[in-house]
Amino acid sequence: MAQLFASPGMYVQGYGELKNIAKYAEPLGESFLVIGSKNRIRDLGETIKKSFQDDSKLTFVEHNGSCTISEIEKIVKIAEEKGGDVIIGMGGGKVIDTAKAVAGRLKKRVVVVPTVAASDAATTRCAVIYKEDGSEDCEEVYASNPDLVIADTEIIMKAPVKYILAGMGDAMAKCVAAPVCYRGFQPNELGGGVTELAYSLSNLIHDILMNHGELAVAALEQGVMSHDLNKVIEMNVLISGIGCEVNGATTDHAFYAGFTTLQNRKESMLHGEYVTFSSLATLVLEGAPKETIDEYYNFCTRVGLPVCLADLKLDYMSEDDFRQVAQMVTECGGTAHLPFEVTVDSAVAAMKTADAIGKMYKAGKRLV
Repeated sequence: MAQLFASPGMYVQGYGELKNIAKYAEPLGESFLVIGSKNRIRDLGETIKKSFQDDSKLTFVEHNGSCTISEIEKIVKIAEEKGGDVIIGMGGGKVIDTAKAVAGRLKKRVVVVPTVAASDAATTRCAVIYKEDGSEDCEEVYASNPDLVIADTEIIMKAPVKYILAGMGDAMAKCVAAPVCYRGFQPNELGGGVTELAYSLSNLIHDILMNHGELAVAALEQGVMSHDLNKVIEMNVLISGIGCEVNGATTDHAFYAGFTTLQNRKESMLHGEYVTFSSLATLVLEGAPKETIDEYYNFCTRVGLPVCLADLKLDYMSEDDFRQVAQMVTECGGTAHLPFEVTVDSAVAAMKTADAIGKMYKAGKRLV
């Protein structure tokens, strides 16, 4: 099996870098279709126009907030009518995935401007498509990663703290999955083996999380930029994003996928919040050492990431709900990368045990 590694064509991170978007994007094409929410276009549109100077190069399209087939097709039609050599996605994960989907269908270049650092969507070549009811529909994979990613830290740091936290939770999943795939010679999302560089990214994520995560949250709460916060933004957007495709997966996202199938959710949480608990449940499922489980639960508790089902507004789950989620876990592709069989019963047991451990940590107790 050949080892495979992929990454975006160019990554730019800096305070106020959106004002320089034209300098980075103009080599990619002559006209640009910008996808963003009504509020993002209102708040950031003038900065983009000023950068490009010539308004005729730009077409702005309002996004409805969901990455569905209908929304993608709507914007494809607009792009076909208005034109645009380059598709620019400006916003969170669902806007970004929509932009990648539109660009993939039209075979256009794509630029990503993440306005939050809540997931690893910005750098990947895939998009998660949702059904109209909010449950996950499918995942599409395109020919290449985004041509350009511009992470303006001035914009990202102004988002609510929960978004940075969600991105940290999404990044943590790579620390859980990468060692299993690397040591077990399992394929990554590209269908190839894990490279040494890819595996090193998971170790780097672990280092940034444990040594800079809390300090980054402290800076956010004070509304200031710090070296720690800058490191965490890079981890959430770039390092985790690359790791998503090159490190491989197990059940670190599988429990999350199962949660999205529940029709009776009291509240839809952020992707990274679900993934945090999904990773904790994976550690329990694997029978990870007590010291490892303690490290992650203790970290999540300290920074405010979900550690139990109540944190995800899922403490009402019935036995049927547990088994529905567990069935999805057994069907997810990454589950087969674990060196043992995962059954519905073992997945249910992992969720319930992970929940119990989380409650213990929230009560101030620890395993070690």
